[in-house]
Amino acid sequence: MSRRTPRPRFAAVLLTALLAAAPASAADDERLAKAQRLLDEGRPVAALAEVETVLRRDPDHAEALLLRSTARFMEGDMEAGRADLDRALAADPTLRQAWLNRAGLDIAEARYDAALEALERARELDPAAPDNDLNVGAVLLLQGRIEEATGHFESYLAAAGGSPGERAEAHYLVAKNYAGQGYARLAVETLRRAVEADEAYRLAARTDPSFQAIAEAPDFQRLLETDLHPPAPDDRVVRERYPAAYDGGHGPLLSAVLEALRLTEEPFDPRVEVTPEWALVHGELRVKVSDAPPAEAEAGPGILQISTRPGAVPAAEWQRRVERVLEAVDLALLRRQRSARPAPEAPLPPG
Repeated sequence: MSRRTPRPRFAAVLLTALLAAAPASAADDERLAKAQRLLDEGRPVAALAEVETVLRRDPDHAEALLLRSTARFMEGDMEAGRADLDRALAADPTLRQAWLNRAGLDIAEARYDAALEALERARELDPAAPDNDLNVGAVLLLQGRIEEATGHFESYLAAAGGSPGERAEAHYLVAKNYAGQGYARLAVETLRRAVEADEAYRLAARTDPSFQAIAEAPDFQRLLETDLHPPAPDDRVVRERYPAAYDGGHGPLLSAVLEALRLTEEPFDPRVEVTPEWALVHGELRVKVSDAPPAEAEAGPGILQISTRPGAVPAAEWQRRVERVLEAVDLALLRRQRSARPAPEAPLPPG
């Protein structure tokens, strides 16, 4: 009997150890997930606190090392970040994101051949990943290998998702790469495809530093000044004429419309597109301000067009919201008209 007693005691001790280890692993996963969220929010210091807790228990935890590497890069500590990245890859060479990060470092240091090698390792780990061709194309473009880069970009675009939004994003990312290296024609052609699918990408391109290198290209400027999304036949549309002009954004109509949208608390993107011919306010309601053609100017030089896709706004709500905006525009213009009137002259003193 005495010889058999250690076995159940040993089993009990082992079970206790396993039960003690399980919560730590789950807690580590939660901490690393939280650290990733903090990094996504741009809070590397807070992320480091979560990661360090995991590394104190397991100094060679590959995912924790990768996250600490990213946090240190964000903090500007490149040497420590690279050391952590190397340790993460040594601990687990199957971490695809680590190879992508390695490629990013090599690109920053103009070590393009090394970057291509890192991207090849990433491709081997996930041959079907949609960003494989995009990443390789970007590096080839940096090397000036335009034909090879274009081949990879075309493969990437051909495999892009089936939804218009996915296709638009794919074309925009390729356009950014072309524009960053000064390939204006290819950038504009590809950006046009993105804008045709989703005009929000025209707005994005206006402020995206990737397009700075081609900012003065006539074709790029022409694309930014072209409205490729007039209302479709089944859209809800209201057009109103006003005695106030748009005048390339300098007339009173645009400022009155923006004031009306704010007063009615209509949600809209504060990044307003302003061109010589029209201005566009993006929101649940698509609000376009322009001047009337010269032949129609006598009926009112300014035009306000409000539209929305079917189903985007319920019919009853659409009518109510549009009426509120139009009334607010009238009031805003009236206030401007009154403030522009000259003050009456003071009467002369008697005698």
